[in-house]
Amino acid sequence: MRLFAGRGWPGLALAAAIIVSLGVSAIEPVEAAPLAARKTAAKKAPAKKKPARKKPAPKKKPKKVIVPDLPPLPPGRTCYRAGTEVPEPPLLKTAEIKVPATARGGALKSVLLVYEVTIDKSGRISEVRSLGERAKEPPWPQLHEAAIEALKQYRYAKTIVRRTATPVCLMVTLNVDLR
Repeated sequence: MRLFAGRGWPGLALAAAIIVSLGVSAIEPVEAAPLAARKTAAKKAPAKKKPARKKPAPKKKPKKVIVPDLPPLPPGRTCYRAGTEVPEPPLLKTAEIKVPATARGGALKSVLLVYEVTIDKSGRISEVRSLGERAKEPPWPQLHEAAIEALKQYRYAKTIVRRTATPVCLMVTLNVDLR
């Protein structure tokens, strides 16, 4: 029998008629069978887990600033100037300024305070001097006291000059939010 021998539509129509008369209800396309086999094979194979990405380690700030040989301090001076004679030591620890409630909520939104500090050999602030004239009316004395208390808790990296830790003088500005 040559049912499928003809080319064109008559042979295809006859083949479709035979399939319908046999009662075949579901015909799977030829391309679908390999796809279904691939899906079941993919389900059976365990999925590869991606290795967890390691977070980069936070960069540690240097604990020392080493400066090439400088001449010794002249008589009458107690520290090297940061920024001009030696590099500014990195700040390792800060502290929050505890503004008193009486200083909050006024006409001032923020205050800029400028101090000159002396960082001792261990990296702690040993001396704080206010630059400019300090106002005597409230809330200024309380703000200055709170700022100085916070500055005393700051820690800086040690500065090494000629193989010994040396004190450094540094200007510090604080922007205090009063809202």
